[in-house]
Amino acid sequence: MEFDFHKKKTFTQYWNNFSTKPRKNNSFSVFLKKFKNSIYNFFGFKLSVRLIKNQSQKDEAYSSFVVDLKVKKYRNDLILKQIISFLKSSGLKLNKFDIESYINEFEDVFMKSPIKEQGSGFGFNEGVFFYTILKIINPTVVIESGIMKGFTTYLIDVATNENCKIYCYDINLENNLYNSKKATYINTDITKNVPSIQNEKVVALWDDHTSQIDRLKFSLIHGIKYNFFDDDLSSLNIHADGWPPIPTISMLKDLENGKINNQDFRWISRNREGIVYLKNITDTRIVRNIFFHKIFPELFPITGYKNHSQCSLVINSHSD
Repeated sequence: MEFDFHKKKTFTQYWNNFSTKPRKNNSFSVFLKKFKNSIYNFFGFKLSVRLIKNQSQKDEAYSSFVVDLKVKKYRNDLILKQIISFLKSSGLKLNKFDIESYINEFEDVFMKSPIKEQGSGFGFNEGVFFYTILKIINPTVVIESGIMKGFTTYLIDVATNENCKIYCYDINLENNLYNSKKATYINTDITKNVPSIQNEKVVALWDDHTSQIDRLKFSLIHGIKYNFFDDDLSSLNIHADGWPPIPTISMLKDLENGKINNQDFRWISRNREGIVYLKNITDTRIVRNIFFHKIFPELFPITGYKNHSQCSLVINSHSD
């Protein structure tokens, strides 16, 4: 077998992603790989090496923020209007005064976060929507698939009551920097260790770069009504993500509604060429089981912070 200089990063039945330039042979990487294999062959265990980013590199929201109370109230009032407008047709019971209190308390929750460098995960904008909606739903179980450093785990922890069960799934827990006492951590894919969630009010956060059609199927099979799908990108902005969960909910809806056809298309993301095999996505009718689907709005004009990602709320049609 010949070495593939165009090293494939991702390949599924839905899409492929590969470098447009041959990979350079990094001598240090080769040495490190041989060293780790030697350790495993001799001692029988795997050696893990990772570089941890300096946590002093905080997100700008921790160093640039509103201080004036009148301006802060004006900002929070505008966020309140955005959230109420966003959830207007969701079927959730909305109490303006409760939502206002959730928004007001969020800033303190955010500033006390043990994770100050969110990277490509949720930031202030996504966080205030996620936190507030969790408070409104008041779930008894939260499933988090893909936890990275643990910022969203922290938000789930503080937004839910002490009796709420949290299940955190990730195939690599080495990046986690926050541990919730309410959470059970499972170092595998959720399909290989399904939690017992019958007769529970369940919320799921899917942020694992797995095809969202597969996660939606899982959600419907297991009766998960409330779902957050991060990186829910469309064919228009799929190039913004180096590892998108294709097909996303937005792509499925565009296919089902005839906004895009089932022809394969390509894009370039960070010098990697991507191709999506739309012909292999044959069960787009699954989105008919969705009662509510909406992308979090861009809040930069209100908060001064750009959205970190494109997250959606999906509420399935089946009853609790």
